[in-house]
Amino acid sequence: MNVLDMCRRRWSVRSFTGDPVDTKDLEYLMEAARWAATSGNRQARRFVLLRDAERIGELVQCASMQDFVRDAGVLIFGIAAERSKPGARSDVIISLAQLEMAAVERGLGTIWLGMWESEAVRQYLQVPEDMEPVVALAVGHAGERGAPRDKLSTEELFMYDRM
Repeated sequence: MNVLDMCRRRWSVRSFTGDPVDTKDLEYLMEAARWAATSGNRQARRFVLLRDAERIGELVQCASMQDFVRDAGVLIFGIAAERSKPGARSDVIISLAQLEMAAVERGLGTIWLGMWESEAVRQYLQVPEDMEPVVALAVGHAGERGAPRDKLSTEELFMYDRM
């Protein structure tokens, strides 16, 4: 499967089976994130992985996250390790984007999560004040898939030289 095939196969999973993610698959995903480009090669990103269904459920409840996340095999939080440094937030997102493509390659489903009670996440994960939880990615075995959605054409999405 090439990269474009993976991009076309990726979809936002809103139904996970609850089955755990295999350790070898998880290690593969972490390796993909590890090799992501970072601003100035500062590597100012860290990740917290929750694999225990009970812990995921606790965090979902205390941080007002979407309930279907409870059934993900792993919940990964991307943390900007140098909160005030330019590029740290982008580094997290680039790393998780690579991790997501590795998940597609391994036959796993994903969904990006950016809405939660930030302070609850910070406390639950014990994130230091100089770091910032940026985004989360739920990864697991996909359950039921919704209808595929249309995407804008390249002509609608990309402009040459000006808007």
